[in-house]
Amino acid sequence: MRTKIAIISAVLALGLAGCASVTSNAAVHTKNETVSTTASVGAPTGSSAATLEQSVISAIQKVQPAVVEVSVTTPTGSDLGSGSIITSDGYILTNDHVVQNGTSFQVTTSAGNYSAQVAGTDPADDLAILKINASKALPTITFADSSKAQVGQFVIAVGNPLGVGQSATLGIISALNRSVSEGPNGPASTIPNAIQTSAPINPGNSGGALIDLSGDLVGIPTLGALDPQFGNTPAAGIGFAIPANQAKNIANQIIKSGKVTNTGRAFLGVSIADVTPTVAQQYGLPINHGAIIEQLASNGPAQAAGLQVNDIIYQVDSTPIDSSATLGAYLATKAPGDQVTVYVNRNGSNVQVKVTLGTLPSGS
Repeated sequence: MRTKIAIISAVLALGLAGCASVTSNAAVHTKNETVSTTASVGAPTGSSAATLEQSVISAIQKVQPAVVEVSVTTPTGSDLGSGSIITSDGYILTNDHVVQNGTSFQVTTSAGNYSAQVAGTDPADDLAILKINASKALPTITFADSSKAQVGQFVIAVGNPLGVGQSATLGIISALNRSVSEGPNGPASTIPNAIQTSAPINPGNSGGALIDLSGDLVGIPTLGALDPQFGNTPAAGIGFAIPANQAKNIANQIIKSGKVTNTGRAFLGVSIADVTPTVAQQYGLPINHGAIIEQLASNGPAQAAGLQVNDIIYQVDSTPIDSSATLGAYLATKAPGDQVTVYVNRNGSNVQVKVTLGTLPSGS
């Protein structure tokens, strides 16, 4: 088999080209803003509608000056996204898919328009950092501790959807720790630990800010689900955001070093291809489902544990594996140093191999 597939770790394609989803079969990129120091996720107390309304108003007013529009010129046209100012000297957090293929970048802030340069990117997490030079200190966004986010918590998506200008939408955190795919054409094949929200996220929101009622950044809006039953039209109330803690970690590395030096992601170290009944029949494989190993990373965890080329992975721990997608989704839940039991079919015989996962190399 000569199917081309990149070395896997916690990132593997789960969906359709340019799309991703957990609850539906696909999702679409969006664009938005975010950024800054540390606070806890939470909402002001008070149960009255008036108190809630004022909390929403105050949170939006707090974050608006730090959320920016990102205009990208590409070889084939232009694109719009969002971003958040995370340092007063002009570093801006956004999605990698916002800046991908860009030849020049313009950032519109509350204080004016600026040319921007890419300071660094992290395609594996769909994150990027832009830099602008301003004559005075810029307003910044504050990071919440996203590990304290709770299902049911009110959140607000702030960004520049559809090019209409800065807008805000209200919703809740619908679920935590989702693994979602951006598909073969997305920069990140799998985003682990994503925050699912009902706050409407539209094209242009990508890279922006998902904030709590204190006005602090909980996540970076990145994907909106598509409904395959209705021609892959946007699915209302299902969007996904990259957790603020992960974004902050990656942003700090890029600002310090110009690149990601520690991905923090689990790494198995294999290149694989899907096994389907058709493929199994064509190549005379012993089973008709799973993920067949086509290549092992030199000195990687899989090779060190004794996995072999042409092994067909059909289960990891208690999770059945029927494709590269399910393998990637499971690995996205693991951390470097975790030990997993990989079940493979090797030349018709079932074999169990214990593998201690490594760390995904930066740039993978």
